[in-house]
Amino acid sequence: MSERPLVTMRAEGEAGGVKTTVRVGDHTPFIVDEPERLGGTNKGPNPLEYLLGAQSSCTTIMIAYAAQDLNFEYEGVEFVTEGTLDPRGFQGMEGVRTYFESTHMKIVLDTTESDERIEALRKAVEARCPIHNLMHAADVAMTAEWIRKLG
Repeated sequence: MSERPLVTMRAEGEAGGVKTTVRVGDHTPFIVDEPERLGGTNKGPNPLEYLLGAQSSCTTIMIAYAAQDLNFEYEGVEFVTEGTLDPRGFQGMEGVRTYFESTHMKIVLDTTESDERIEALRKAVEARCPIHNLMHAADVAMTAEWIRKLG
């Protein structure tokens, strides 16, 4: 039996009200906040907006890795990611989910690869993407359009 090669990641910071400053490694600290109408200072995205960014960036990172493994050629990726939720959950209503019910990604690949190759890339990315799989395990309904950039 071999030991699993686990990796530990760390974030630290401090908060005042709902505005939080987060530090990760040697990177520039970032602000997580809420809009003023929710008691924040609107100095940064809220946690769920960061989650949409994490889903998007994790997908694009996995595109780079999977494309290399599949010898899939592309010049770049553009994306739009939206999430839908019922805010009554985090407002304290019992029985209402506190996180996204669904997300939708539009991924535009600058490539001349075939539709079949794009589908193979999509399957590889979804199988390997940690955020995609975390959200899948949380029963978030995820849809995605993978399309070729025109022009």
